[in-house]
This record gives sequence, C-alpha cells and structure tokens, in this order.
Amino acid sequence: MNTTIDFKTAKTIENMSRKIDGMERAVSGFFNKMSDIAERKYGDPQVYLAAVGPARDLSAILLEEAPGILPCFDETDDTFGISKELPVAGCYNPKQVLELSGKRYLTGPVVFVRFNMEGEYVSLTMGDLHCIQEYLEQHSAALMADGKNLNCICLD
Repeated sequence: MNTTIDFKTAKTIENMSRKIDGMERAVSGFFNKMSDIAERKYGDPQVYLAAVGPARDLSAILLEEAPGILPCFDETDDTFGISKELPVAGCYNPKQVLELSGKRYLTGPVVFVRFNMEGEYVSLTMGDLHCIQEYLEQHSAALMADGKNLNCICLD
C-alpha cells in the first residue's frame, strides 16, 4: 500500500486547511460581534467562564459556579496565560501540581477566565474557547501512576 502524498495533493490539503481555518475565524468573529451587540443592548449580567478537569470535559460555567469547581478560586489560586495576545488565563490550585523530570503537571481542575482593561472578569468569547481548546490539545498529557492513566496539563 502506497502511503506517500505527492506535492500537488499536499499543497491542496494545505490550501483547504487554510480556507477552513479562515472560515472558522470568520464564523467565530461573527458570533463574537453578535454576542457583544446583544450584551450592550440587553446588558447581560452573567459572566461565562470555562472549566476543565480530570473528571470534567471542557464546558462553559457561570462565574458563581467557579468556587464549586476550584474551591480556592479567586483566593489562593495561581494562573497561567494561554496566549500572549489574549487576556485569558487558567486559574488552578498550586497544591495540585506534580513536578516530574523538570516539568510541572497540573492534576486538578482549571477555570479559564477573561479580564477586561480594569482587571474584572468578563465573559469568554467563542474565539477564547477555541484558543483554550487548542491550548489543551497542545498541553494535555497522560501520566501513568499505579497502573492508571492520570490526565494532566503540562504547564511548561
């Protein structure tokens, strides 16, 4: 079975991938603008964050729910940035970090937040959720402990 891809096919795949990424950005941008317009018009007081953990898939949560997922939320939690361009951070409990082979692995839940210019929590956008998902894909790791998989986030 021939598993090689010729140059022309590879270029076509690359171009299609770029077009799909462009469409994804356009759709996310549209929904972000619509969300901003609706928030200005209707004054949505709810702040939406995101959470993920070893026993929890990435999901949207309300600000009020964050302490139930991360008990130290907004008290003794540490943060990490997911992008230099975004005011989005992941909040976590520093007591749930393992250090192995010079790298730090987070074994507990994370609450992702967005900040405005005043440093207040504001709702995450669809674009933020996409960036969070990409970050998790790149930094997720499975460690073995006592014959069991331990899903973690590599912080380094």
